[in-house]
Amino acid sequence: MERIYRIMKLLCPNCNREVEQKVLSVKYRKNGTEYTLKCTNCGYTYKKFFEDEKMVDVKVIWSWRDKSEVKRISKLEEDIITVGDEVKVDGINSQITAIESDGKRVKSAKVKDIDTLWAKRFDKVVVKISVNRGSKTVSYEIIAHPDEEFYVGDIIDVEKMHAVIHKIKTKERFVMRGGALARDIVRIYAKEIREVREY
Repeated sequence: MERIYRIMKLLCPNCNREVEQKVLSVKYRKNGTEYTLKCTNCGYTYKKFFEDEKMVDVKVIWSWRDKSEVKRISKLEEDIITVGDEVKVDGINSQITAIESDGKRVKSAKVKDIDTLWAKRFDKVVVKISVNRGSKTVSYEIIAHPDEEFYVGDIIDVEKMHAVIHKIKTKERFVMRGGALARDIVRIYAKEIREVREY
């Protein structure tokens, strides 16, 4: 009686169909694993070796606000990293902002081909706000979660002042109605709400 460990979906070398293959036995080697497989379509039995993927340390220039530090992350060498990807750096959610491979800036690359990554802290983001205070406009910054939403018409508190959002600039467009996630916001435009005193 066959002992079945599990089933894998692979291309059978005999019938040339990608179907479920029964795993009959497993042998662990120094640099990988050898499986004895049986095709569920044609019954062909064969061996297939899977080489273990190696982990590679990648240099990361990691930044938060005005400070940058050199750090390292470990990834599988065949993994592909793309600008915009979210990764953990020292346990902190971070976003890839640039990739250098073979001395050039690229949009994506396999880990084994990467020289340096640039990343920014992404468990919280800085949201820039321009508040119209009558005859002058003052710039402020607030810290928000990347998925926090801001809507046109929202009243926000900025340094003991109330302001109403009238426009949001994102990486793509200006938002005059609706809202946007903090991660996508370039700047919020708001007007100070002045308290009206009753006499």
